[in-house]
Amino acid sequence: MIDAEFLKNSLCTTFCSSIVVNPVPSGFAISTVFSDRSGDPLAFYVVESGYGFCLEDDGEYLARLVGSGIAIDQGQRAQLLDSILEQGGASWDRDTYEIRSGSFDQSQLGRRLTGFLSALIRARDLELLTRDVVRSTFREDAVSALEQKYGQMARFDENEPIDPNLSEFPADLVIRPLESSARTGALYFVTSNEKLNEALLLKMESEQLGRKDFSIIALIEDSEMRMLSGKKFQRAQNRSLSMPIFRGDEDAAVARIGRDLALI
Repeated sequence: MIDAEFLKNSLCTTFCSSIVVNPVPSGFAISTVFSDRSGDPLAFYVVESGYGFCLEDDGEYLARLVGSGIAIDQGQRAQLLDSILEQGGASWDRDTYEIRSGSFDQSQLGRRLTGFLSALIRARDLELLTRDVVRSTFREDAVSALEQKYGQMARFDENEPIDPNLSEFPADLVIRPLESSARTGALYFVTSNEKLNEALLLKMESEQLGRKDFSIIALIEDSEMRMLSGKKFQRAQNRSLSMPIFRGDEDAAVARIGRDLALI
């Protein structure tokens, strides 16, 4: 039978023996018992500042997310990341991708170390978002990117038909240019065969009606297309449906939409 004191001592021994502190030119490097998905221990630095101390990582983790095409500066992921870091008294640098705390006095060091480490651990959950949540961020991220690029050139209407006479074919996003020389676009955020079918049906209907005054675009989430049938994708492609791919090449996908609509 164990008692509270024995358990406390066991925990202290386990955690303390697994923490390594090494002096570095900027302060101290701390390696912890916790590890990331690759098995490497989570590490960070205690750095002296003009107002006391601050904590920071090396920026590798967030840079790796961005490099793998995971948007951390917009949509639901951005909100989650900012909330996690705020609870740990930290934020991230948009230029260096470093996670960094604010300055604090030496007397707060123990409490701030715990909070910062907790934030580093929880931030790793950004890679483990469920597929459903990722789908919701795809739409948010795409709309945000389009509004940033073309917000001064067009109006954006969500979940409505491109024309009252086509009310049975509502688009996820209708882009209505402010200049008459550009084309209106019906945009579908494709994460399933059903959504691709919606875009293709509108294209076929527009061709049957001889409507050439707007464009239909199926924005595919990512190049893996795990949720799409290869045959349905081939069918849409062979019928000249515009299908840019968003994740991993967001700027180019947004530019492609702009060219399709003669916005650029």
